[in-house]
Amino acid sequence: MDPSIQSQLTHRKENIYFAFVLLFSILTYIFLAFSIIGIVIIAFMVLISVIFHGLMMGGIRRNGVKLSEEQFPDLYEKAVKVATDIGLKKIPDIYVVESAGILNAFATRFFGRNMVVLYSDIFELIEREGEKEVLFVLAHEFTHLKRKHVIVSLLLLPAMWVPFLGNAYMRACEYTCDRYAAYYVQSLDAAKNALTILAIGKELYSKVNQQAYMKQLETESGFFVWLNEKLSSHPHLPKRIYSLSILFASDTTEVLSEPKRKVWIGLIIAMFSTILVSTGLFAGYKTLEKVDMFSEIFAGLEGTTPLMDAASSNDVEELQVLLDEGHDIDEVDNDGSTALHWAVFYNSYEAAEFLLEQGANPNTQDSYDTTPLMSTVFMDDIEMAELLLQYHADLSYVDTDGLTAYDYAVQYESNNFIQLFDSYLQE
Repeated sequence: MDPSIQSQLTHRKENIYFAFVLLFSILTYIFLAFSIIGIVIIAFMVLISVIFHGLMMGGIRRNGVKLSEEQFPDLYEKAVKVATDIGLKKIPDIYVVESAGILNAFATRFFGRNMVVLYSDIFELIEREGEKEVLFVLAHEFTHLKRKHVIVSLLLLPAMWVPFLGNAYMRACEYTCDRYAAYYVQSLDAAKNALTILAIGKELYSKVNQQAYMKQLETESGFFVWLNEKLSSHPHLPKRIYSLSILFASDTTEVLSEPKRKVWIGLIIAMFSTILVSTGLFAGYKTLEKVDMFSEIFAGLEGTTPLMDAASSNDVEELQVLLDEGHDIDEVDNDGSTALHWAVFYNSYEAAEFLLEQGANPNTQDSYDTTPLMSTVFMDDIEMAELLLQYHADLSYVDTDGLTAYDYAVQYESNNFIQLFDSYLQE
């Protein structure tokens, strides 16, 4: 590869985003440090990170296969050379772990030791003439260590929780690592193949038309495609392949550009929707402040009374207070329903029993001549029906359609109600 490219290996946005995330994180730590709670939060974050990371790495160190002069020596020798070329003064420990089909690798640091973990489905490429692809993946992770991405991750932790900002920095780091890896493995094809493997797997990657795949940058676009990447720690794979192709083979790479029109339209719609939702929430909040006034208005329109409201909410104490104040237990709303009707409508058993004990008429009929007992059949509330019958609800009452509660039970094929009504009719 062209040696002049070496000065372009670090992605131009990495240092810019690093400055932003570093500034944000430092300010956050300073803010937290001014309070005991903040210091506790910082200590807790660090402790939890160390414990969980330690547990995971402990298992990997014992169970993973560690590459060495005795373990896969040929690949290890080449990995050592790549790590040395990249500039690592000490060769990191390299482990291979079973991956259950997951294609991935990662670099980490644990108590002063640099480590690279390679998942087995990637490592198995060495048996399929994919050794350079494996070296690209290793070199990518070596670069994370060389560029200190792992060491600074704890310092930058607060910024990592900020949507867009932390992810933008991590995506820039990924571009940098791709470039370093392709340069020091000395194979653009291996780099592109390795990234294609992440997209479709090790069985089919060799059959992928990479040019057509890169063109998806133009054909597969829109607001949600854009947003998905902005919320991700890794750039989209066609974009990573295209970025490498432009850097290392610009003369043979077709220039592509992502359409932005749909993105802008989506952003405008999203902003407009956010404004509408915010306005709606504010209006809803203001409405809740006046809920008592609106409740009175709606109550007036329906003709409901405080007694009916208490019955529907199963508030026995309020019912007692209202009756003591002189409310009529059989007062009706605009539909002729009483508080007992409302208690039945809302399955308010305690309220219904209280009203019946206080003398509410169990056979009261509304404007449609519907009794509370008929309503229990409509609502399939056998327990409420039993309560009404205990207080002498009459099965002979008919509504405006000439039907009784028993007739509705037969009509709805409600066997439980039929059996209940039969038992009372036989007494």
